[in-house]
Amino acid sequence: MLATQGKIAAFGNNFDTNLKANRYNSHFIDLGEIRLPIKIKKLRSSRRLIVRYQPLQKSLSLTLPQAASIKQGLHFVNEKREWILKQINEHSNIIYFVDGALIPVLGNNIELKHVGGRGLASENDNVLYVYGDVEFMPRRVRDWLVQRLKSEILYLTEKYSAQLDVKIKAVSLRDTSSHWGSCSYGGNLSFSWRLVFAPYEVMSYVVAHEVAHIREHNHSPAFWKLVEQLHPEFKEERVWLKKNGKLLYMYACGSAN
Repeated sequence: MLATQGKIAAFGNNFDTNLKANRYNSHFIDLGEIRLPIKIKKLRSSRRLIVRYQPLQKSLSLTLPQAASIKQGLHFVNEKREWILKQINEHSNIIYFVDGALIPVLGNNIELKHVGGRGLASENDNVLYVYGDVEFMPRRVRDWLVQRLKSEILYLTEKYSAQLDVKIKAVSLRDTSSHWGSCSYGGNLSFSWRLVFAPYEVMSYVVAHEVAHIREHNHSPAFWKLVEQLHPEFKEERVWLKKNGKLLYMYACGSAN
């Protein structure tokens, strides 16, 4: 069982209290025998302190409002020790992209099989055959997953945008930790590639959600009415994502060693 004792520490005493977004200082939290780096950033748009556990990086991210100090942020993390330990326990079973692994792909379980030889990856009868040297297998699996998801998302964005008579400028996939999708005022849509591990209908709801934002950049009743128009069962998908979203971070393209 993981210990519940912890302390906040920092390397050095010269802290820049005017951190810009994406600039990090070297801080960490000790939880018994576990040490987690803390990546700190300040955002003008942030209105509260936010700490997130990054299971694949085995680290914490701490977002601070402009008015908050690093000292306040570290104190906040220290108060969240039990929550952090709970997150570590819940994300302890990482599944890597290796030969024989079973991963969900838009609702279907796919077995990964390394076959060597020349080529990239191809799927047949719920088996993904991955060619090439074994050290390239994780990357080739991830590339295949991203392309598979993107093709489905492009189909759905075209379908939903036609229904709402709105225009989409571009669609991109990223490995985000704070949201499943986003929509800019210019019509650029971005999605987490980890949606590929969710059921198809859940992924479809997220796409409908972001397309609806092109017309309504808020979460007003009018916005949710648009989402329902595109995806009538959206409430069920929202519940699934809230309950199971963390499971989509169980899958890693890195090495288990």
